[in-house]
Amino acid sequence: MFIEIKDIKKDFGAGDNLTRALNGVSFTMNKGEMVVLLGPSGSGKSTLLNIIGGIESADAGSVEINGEKVHGMSEKQRIIYRRNHLGYVFQSYNLIPNLTVRENVEVGAYLSKDPLGVDELLGVLGLTKHKDKIPSQLSGGQQQRTSIGRAIVKNPDLLLCDEPTGALDSENSKQILELIEKVKEKYSTSVIMVTHNENIALMADRIIRLKDGKIVKDEINAQKIKAGDLVL
Repeated sequence: MFIEIKDIKKDFGAGDNLTRALNGVSFTMNKGEMVVLLGPSGSGKSTLLNIIGGIESADAGSVEINGEKVHGMSEKQRIIYRRNHLGYVFQSYNLIPNLTVRENVEVGAYLSKDPLGVDELLGVLGLTKHKDKIPSQLSGGQQQRTSIGRAIVKNPDLLLCDEPTGALDSENSKQILELIEKVKEKYSTSVIMVTHNENIALMADRIIRLKDGKIVKDEINAQKIKAGDLVL
């Protein structure tokens, strides 16, 4: 078992304004698996991803990744944990505007004890010919590829993707999903992806459906579809 999530609870606000974002969420995950957290806005999926990633703290419950317990860590310990074990891909690209593609990817490499080769990864990402461009010279899809490169070059144990295609059109979305699939297969990276799109979920090994802060279904995807064959 690679990840164990136990009885996670998280509230926001207080009194009449209290919102229960997560209400006793538990699941496990194997190494190299791709899990999609699927649900509508407000279901708690992004909050759960942030807790797994050590960005937010749970009010109750525990998160253990590869034998390391996240709950109870100090802020400094969480920073080291994120640096050593996790890669993030968000809907917004968050690239450094005055750095080239190659330099943005290298930023991730500097944070790792065992980074992947930058030039090889740029080739996998299809960015070799764009490596000397700055973000303003790139399309949205190319910027997202660069952000994936920055996350993956760290050689993370776990890649967390929060609506990674949310700002892209269908053609670029499919290319990004194919890239995430390719990275998972090439580097045996474990992936947790948040989406509200039922079709995107079909590329995952497991689909965990959330509603109102609870898991309503956790299923093996018996009809897994390659990213390139998805209808978006």
